[in-house]
Amino acid sequence: MARYEEVARSLTRRIEDSTYPVGSRMPTELDLADEYAVSRATVRSALANLERMGMVTRRRRIGTVVESVRPKIGYARTVTSMSDLVQYSTETRREVLGQEPIVADVALARKLRCKPGEHWVHITMLRHNDGDATKPLCHTDVYLVPEVAEMVGSRVEQPDGLINEIVERVTGRLTDRVEQHIGARAVPKDLAGTLHAKAGSPALEIVRRYVEGSGTVGQVTVSLHPADRFEYTVIMERSDQ
Repeated sequence: MARYEEVARSLTRRIEDSTYPVGSRMPTELDLADEYAVSRATVRSALANLERMGMVTRRRRIGTVVESVRPKIGYARTVTSMSDLVQYSTETRREVLGQEPIVADVALARKLRCKPGEHWVHITMLRHNDGDATKPLCHTDVYLVPEVAEMVGSRVEQPDGLINEIVERVTGRLTDRVEQHIGARAVPKDLAGTLHAKAGSPALEIVRRYVEGSGTVGQVTVSLHPADRFEYTVIMERSDQ
């Protein structure tokens, strides 16, 4: 986890336990930098995270003011590595809805980047943020090749962790990289009730292909996040090379 995320999480806990109550001003960036032994840039990034979640506002000559003890969006996550995906899985809960064998048609094959007619096992599930049990964070379609699905079995019904972690532990097939594609979508009618979202409302679709060292893909996930419940952040740094 990035250092600024650790600072953001610590500050969030302080807001939640009323160390910094709603309406109060937080310490200055310089004071927080001294306390956490980090740079002011790190503190600034941590506070920016809290501001994106609607927990604080930052105003010139006033400082950082606490606005809410809970994020105003469902979930905010900076994901730049596989370890960040693991962290996401520990902070949310999985609910498996069903599992069935399928054959990829042309449309699904295009999304999975496989050949039409290939066999997969399709697992449908929801992810929940325990801080808000009323609305799921996302709906996820998990596609496993049959031999992997057979070995994994009912272990996918465990509520926590990544399915990819289970796959690696049970099969010994290690993921070398994750190819991730993000796009804007509308919530389809058939998922509106499940997601407690309005059909046609905006959503973020994330397709992840788990590629093994040999180039084989044994798992693909397609997650649909209603727009008001998830924020995806990528940090880009200048390279000296």
